[in-house]
Amino acid sequence: MACITGLAGILGLAAMATIASGDAPYTIQLHWASAVDAKVGIVLPGLLSCFELPAPSVTSDNLVLTPSLARRGCYSDNNTYHGGDSHGLTVYDPPHCESWPPLKPKVCPSAGLVSIRVTKEDGKDPIVRCSTSAPAFPAGYSVKCTGPEAADDGKSAMKFTATVVKSEAAKQEALTNSMLVV
Repeated sequence: MACITGLAGILGLAAMATIASGDAPYTIQLHWASAVDAKVGIVLPGLLSCFELPAPSVTSDNLVLTPSLARRGCYSDNNTYHGGDSHGLTVYDPPHCESWPPLKPKVCPSAGLVSIRVTKEDGKDPIVRCSTSAPAFPAGYSVKCTGPEAADDGKSAMKFTATVVKSEAAKQEALTNSMLVV
């Protein structure tokens, strides 16, 4: 028990030294946007795996994601970090979904999931990937991820953009309906 307590004390001192050193943590900017008429929101806190809680912006549609690179439990073979952060995107179509009608409100559709995954080997730069997943209940929307690109928040290493678009199936249905000959 004394070894565990001593080890915890050493790890605590190491963490305090890292905090005191003033090194800024490695961060990734995630921006969400809409290529459809409806408003789009992001689900917080999301599914975190070896990431800190995301820091949302109060003035723009951005999240700052911070991988927990100091957490040695997130490393495989004690030298390769693996982490991920996933968030759902909600489409407010119609604008009053989830609030009207009051007794049984209509659920807002999901566009899917955007995931940021980080892999980092000791002594090398992190490899960051963005991927998307379809919603569990298709509602005519999907998510496209673009990047990496230069971050515009002044502190992140890179930026990815998750854009909600009409799904291909919904586009085909609209095209078929518009071509209906009577």
